[in-house]
Amino acid sequence: MHYDRAMLGATFLPVGQMLQLDRATTALGDYITAEMDISPEHWALPLHFPGDPVFPGCFLVEAAGQLVTLWAWEAGLRGRPRMAKASAEFRRPVYATDGTVTLRATVRRRRNMCFGTVDVLAAGRKVASIDTVIVVVTAE
Repeated sequence: MHYDRAMLGATFLPVGQMLQLDRATTALGDYITAEMDISPEHWALPLHFPGDPVFPGCFLVEAAGQLVTLWAWEAGLRGRPRMAKASAEFRRPVYATDGTVTLRATVRRRRNMCFGTVDVLAAGRKVASIDTVIVVVTAE
Protein backbone atom coordinates (compact mmCIF):
# COMPACT_ATOMS: atom_id res chain seq x y z
CA MET A 1 0.00 0.00 0.00
CA HIS A 2 1.28 3.43 -0.93
CA TYR A 3 -0.73 6.62 -1.25
CA ASP A 4 0.66 9.93 -2.45
CA ARG A 5 -1.14 13.18 -1.71
CA ALA A 6 -3.34 12.98 -4.82
CA MET A 7 -4.41 9.42 -4.01
CA LEU A 8 -5.19 10.38 -0.41
CA GLY A 9 -7.72 12.88 -1.75
CA ALA A 10 -9.60 10.00 -3.40
CA THR A 11 -10.34 8.44 0.00
CA PHE A 12 -12.72 10.01 2.50
CA LEU A 13 -9.98 12.26 3.97
CA PRO A 14 -10.20 16.06 3.90
CA VAL A 15 -8.76 17.92 0.91
CA GLY A 16 -6.71 21.06 0.32
CA GLN A 17 -5.04 22.62 3.33
CA MET A 18 -6.97 20.39 5.73
CA LEU A 19 -5.28 17.26 4.38
CA GLN A 20 -2.33 16.94 6.75
CA LEU A 21 -0.77 13.75 5.37
CA ASP A 22 1.50 13.90 2.32
CA ARG A 23 1.89 10.16 1.81
CA ALA A 24 1.00 6.86 3.47
CA THR A 25 3.66 4.21 3.21
CA THR A 26 2.60 1.08 5.11
CA ALA A 27 -0.61 -0.66 6.11
CA LEU A 28 -0.12 -4.17 7.48
CA GLY A 29 -2.68 -5.72 9.80
CA ASP A 30 -3.23 -3.32 12.68
CA TYR A 31 -0.26 -1.09 11.74
CA ILE A 32 -0.17 1.96 9.43
CA THR A 33 2.41 4.70 8.77
CA ALA A 34 2.35 8.02 6.96
CA GLU A 35 4.48 11.12 6.53
CA MET A 36 4.01 14.88 6.51
CA ASP A 37 6.41 17.31 4.86
CA ILE A 38 7.23 20.31 7.07
CA SER A 39 9.27 23.17 5.67
CA PRO A 40 9.60 26.92 6.29
CA GLU A 41 7.16 27.38 3.37
CA HIS A 42 4.33 25.48 5.10
CA TRP A 43 1.33 27.83 5.17
CA ALA A 44 0.74 27.56 8.94
CA LEU A 45 4.25 28.39 10.16
CA PRO A 46 4.30 32.18 9.53
CA LEU A 47 0.97 32.44 11.38
CA HIS A 48 1.73 30.29 14.43
CA PHE A 49 3.97 32.22 16.84
CA PRO A 50 5.42 34.72 14.30
CA GLY A 51 9.15 35.06 14.78
CA ASP A 52 9.28 31.72 16.64
CA PRO A 53 7.31 29.38 14.37
CA VAL A 54 6.35 25.91 15.52
CA PHE A 55 4.00 23.54 13.75
CA PRO A 56 0.55 23.63 15.43
CA GLY A 57 -0.10 20.69 17.75
CA CYS A 58 -3.76 20.66 16.70
CA PHE A 59 -2.60 19.78 13.17
CA LEU A 60 -0.62 16.84 14.57
CA VAL A 61 -3.79 15.64 16.31
CA GLU A 62 -5.69 16.08 13.02
CA ALA A 63 -2.97 14.15 11.16
CA ALA A 64 -3.22 11.31 13.69
CA GLY A 65 -6.98 11.18 13.16
CA GLN A 66 -6.49 11.16 9.41
CA LEU A 67 -4.04 8.27 9.71
CA VAL A 68 -6.52 6.19 11.72
CA THR A 69 -9.24 7.18 9.23
CA LEU A 70 -7.06 5.93 6.36
CA TRP A 71 -6.60 2.65 8.24
CA ALA A 72 -10.43 2.41 8.42
CA TRP A 73 -10.61 3.00 4.65
CA GLU A 74 -8.05 0.26 4.06
CA ALA A 75 -10.09 -2.03 6.36
CA GLY A 76 -13.12 -1.54 4.10
CA LEU A 77 -15.17 0.88 6.19
CA ARG A 78 -17.13 3.39 4.09
CA GLY A 79 -19.22 6.30 5.28
CA ARG A 80 -18.54 9.59 7.04
CA PRO A 81 -15.58 9.43 9.44
CA ARG A 82 -15.77 11.48 12.62
CA MET A 83 -13.17 11.98 15.33
CA ALA A 84 -15.00 11.05 18.51
CA LYS A 85 -12.15 11.45 20.95
CA ALA A 86 -8.51 12.49 21.03
CA SER A 87 -5.87 12.90 23.68
CA ALA A 88 -2.28 13.94 23.15
CA GLU A 89 0.97 14.17 25.03
CA PHE A 90 3.49 16.53 23.43
CA ARG A 91 7.19 16.09 24.23
CA ARG A 92 8.80 18.71 22.00
CA PRO A 93 7.73 21.16 19.28
CA VAL A 94 7.92 20.45 15.56
CA TYR A 95 10.00 23.11 13.82
CA ALA A 96 10.15 24.12 10.15
CA THR A 97 13.64 22.64 9.95
CA ASP A 98 12.48 19.18 11.08
CA GLY A 99 11.58 18.21 7.50
CA THR A 100 9.60 14.98 7.49
CA VAL A 101 7.23 14.10 10.31
CA THR A 102 6.47 10.37 10.56
CA LEU A 103 3.27 9.02 12.09
CA ARG A 104 3.09 5.37 13.17
CA ALA A 105 -0.19 3.94 14.40
CA THR A 106 -1.49 0.74 15.86
CA VAL A 107 -5.24 0.48 15.37
CA ARG A 108 -7.89 -1.84 16.71
CA ARG A 109 -11.44 -1.95 15.44
CA ARG A 110 -14.76 -2.59 17.12
CA ARG A 111 -17.58 -2.51 14.54
CA ASN A 112 -17.46 0.99 13.02
CA MET A 113 -15.11 2.42 15.67
CA CYS A 114 -11.33 2.53 15.21
CA PHE A 115 -9.07 3.11 18.22
CA GLY A 116 -5.63 4.35 17.27
CA THR A 117 -2.44 4.92 19.22
CA VAL A 118 -0.17 7.13 17.15
CA ASP A 119 3.51 7.94 17.71
CA VAL A 120 4.69 11.13 16.02
CA LEU A 121 8.39 11.48 15.16
CA ALA A 122 10.27 14.50 13.81
CA ALA A 123 14.00 14.78 13.18
CA GLY A 124 14.34 11.21 14.45
CA ARG A 125 12.82 12.00 17.86
CA LYS A 126 9.42 11.18 19.30
CA VAL A 127 7.54 14.46 19.60
CA ALA A 128 4.06 13.27 20.57
CA SER A 129 1.84 10.35 21.48
CA ILE A 130 -1.76 10.69 20.35
CA ASP A 131 -4.71 8.42 21.07
CA THR A 132 -7.75 8.91 18.86
CA VAL A 133 -11.09 7.25 18.25
CA ILE A 134 -12.56 7.49 14.77
CA VAL A 135 -16.18 6.52 14.21
CA VAL A 136 -17.26 5.86 10.61
CA VAL A 137 -20.94 6.75 10.32
CA THR A 138 -22.43 4.45 7.71
CA ALA A 139 -25.47 5.14 5.55
CA GLU A 140 -28.58 3.58 7.01
